[in-house]
Amino acid sequence: MKEVKKKKGILDDNTVITLGNIEKLSQCFALSALKSIKKYAYSATPKVERLQSLLRKDICYHKKLDTYSDAYDLVQESSLFLCKFIGHKLGELCINSKSKSGKIDNLKNACLRVLQVYLRKELKFSNNTVDEEECLELAVDKPIIEDKPDYTKVKEVLSKIIQNRLEYQIFEYYYNGVAPKLIAEFLNISVDRVYRQRRRFKDRYSLLCM
Repeated sequence: MKEVKKKKGILDDNTVITLGNIEKLSQCFALSALKSIKKYAYSATPKVERLQSLLRKDICYHKKLDTYSDAYDLVQESSLFLCKFIGHKLGELCINSKSKSGKIDNLKNACLRVLQVYLRKELKFSNNTVDEEECLELAVDKPIIEDKPDYTKVKEVLSKIIQNRLEYQIFEYYYNGVAPKLIAEFLNISVDRVYRQRRRFKDRYSLLCM
């Protein structure tokens, strides 16, 4: 009988962490962390389900000028962790992380543990109430229908303060809350250049408002 090989996913131990796949990896880790914590966080199940729905919405329906939800913080937390291991495989050992049994974990499990710790803290100190109807409205198997906002004025302003593709990339990362140091690393430029460009954005916008 012919053996059927199991298809390897992006979170396979042999996957190498690169700047090109770090966002996709982080999104997968964030979804996996929510799925695993839901198994034992019974009292916080509605909150976890809401985060899952918001995160899937961010990943599947996000437009360039839209803001991310609070759930996307998990993706950024994962990216911050993975950035320290660019060029390494997910199956490699992380000497700074140990499992409950005391054994050294691999990068994949270490990243999931970082996100689980982050989630526990968020769920513990969060006092936000969750509306069950809101969770149902955000269910992923239901199409998300929203009134499309008019971005005509926004696009007009952006066309005047952004002059080339690099400036657009810096602006996009900055708008989505990415730290200047990470922006510089993602775009392979100096941190000083990111700060200078941010200053230019503000100066150009100020001139438009005069």
